[in-house]
Order: sequence, then structure tokens, then C-alpha cells
Amino acid sequence: PARRYYYTLVFNDKYRVKIATRNVNIPGIQNFRDLGGYPSYPTKKRLRWGMLYRSAQIDSLECYSRRELKNIGIKTIVDLRSESELKGHTTLQPGFNVVHIPIKTGDMEDILKGIQEQKIKSDTVYRMVERMNRELVMNYHKEYRQIFDILLDSTNYPIVIHCSSGKGRTGIASALILASLRVNSDIIMEDYRLSNDYFNIPSASSYAYNLPARSQEAITTIYSAREDFLNAAKEEIERRYGDVDTYLQRAIGLSKEEIKKLQKILLVKDE
Repeated sequence: PARRYYYTLVFNDKYRVKIATRNVNIPGIQNFRDLGGYPSYPTKKRLRWGMLYRSAQIDSLECYSRRELKNIGIKTIVDLRSESELKGHTTLQPGFNVVHIPIKTGDMEDILKGIQEQKIKSDTVYRMVERMNRELVMNYHKEYRQIFDILLDSTNYPIVIHCSSGKGRTGIASALILASLRVNSDIIMEDYRLSNDYFNIPSASSYAYNLPARSQEAITTIYSAREDFLNAAKEEIERRYGDVDTYLQRAIGLSKEEIKKLQKILLVKDE
């Protein structure tokens, strides 16, 4: 448990592909996964394993959990939670470079309160999350640029990016990073949906058992990684900029040289 294992698949004694488990089980952290191994089709390369991770919130960890982060080499923790979300939480993890890049998604506490009071229903939450994702890609260009600046510095790796559930803001950031590395949209969506497997909704919303079924559905919706949620962000990008590549260059300010540099850092050829 204290080590990260990688394996090499060999095909016809000729092709070698490095693989590992996608999810990394670390006590006290949900939805912690490695973005390694995804293919970049135009470059015929794959993302390096053990370089870039995504996760739900990382807070007040026990010493053995911090040790596991150290064992897999984590050097930089990028926290996307807003100032209000940090109240009552310990964000400083000793021994790591913690970078706080706050991205607000509306007042989630008010939304959850509205659900509990049965003022907000599941279909309303669905539209609210779609709207939040459209706003995420339009209102936080500077913050995404900060994330890419961290990624462009090879001394920061390995890196983990996280928010509260590891699904919303982290999902959008991960999708943009994978797009910059020329990972195709189907795989980006597949990675986004994995939050449904690795984020324990009942654990995060145990209070919901006492609520009516419709309120429970609304809470499940807010914590779920639905295709329409990510597509809402992508459609907004395409409506404003035509395509994701143009968005990365014009909105976030990534030059072609910087994209090539990022690809050089994070991509590797199969053996």
C-alpha cells in the first residue's frame, strides 16, 4: 500500500505499454486519480504516469496519508476551492508546495440549503450546474492561466489538482489540460465520468437520508459527473471561440510554443 506500482504490457514481443491503476486509494481523500496513460493521437504518445493527478479536497490529513502522498512523489498541490469553502478546513499540508487558486462556483451552501428546504428540485439543479460550468470557462481565464503556468514548470511535478469533490472545477481544468495535450474528446469525457465511480456521494451527503426522494435526487445530481455538464462548458467555448484550441490560445493565452513545451513535459512514447 505504501508504494505505487507500474506494469508493462507486451504485445507480440514488440509493443510495450506502461500501465497502472487509475484510482489511488489514500485514506481521507476521495476521487484521487492519475491522469497518466491517456493517448495523444496526433503525437502518437501517452501521458506519463505519476506526473499529474486530480482529486477531491485534500484537508487535515493524518500523517500516514501525507506519507502516502510523499511516497508517490507529490510535490505541488493546487487547491481550486474558494475562500468561503476553506473556512474550518486546514489547507496547509506540511512538506508540500500548496498553491491556492480560488475559483468560485456560486454559493454551494445556499444551493444545498435550498435543496434541504425543498425549494430547489433536481431539474433546477441540473440547469444550475450547466450554467455554472458555462461560467467556469468564461469567467476564470486568469485562474486557468495560473494552473498552466504551474504545469509549464517541470520542477513542480508531480502535481495534484483538487477542489471540493474533484468533479466540477477540477473536471473542467483536467479537460482543458487533456485537450491541450491532444487527447480526444471521447477519452476526456470518459475521464470526467470516472468521478461517478470514485466520489462517494452517500459519504458526502449522509444528511440526505432524512430528506424526500426528490431532494435526494437533487443532491445526487449536484455531485454527479453528467455528460451534459461537461458538454455545457464545451458548447460555450465553441459558441464564443469556435473550438477548444482557439480558446486555449486566445482566452487562456497559451502560445503554440507553450503547448509544445507542456507536451514535452507530460507526453512520452510507448516503448
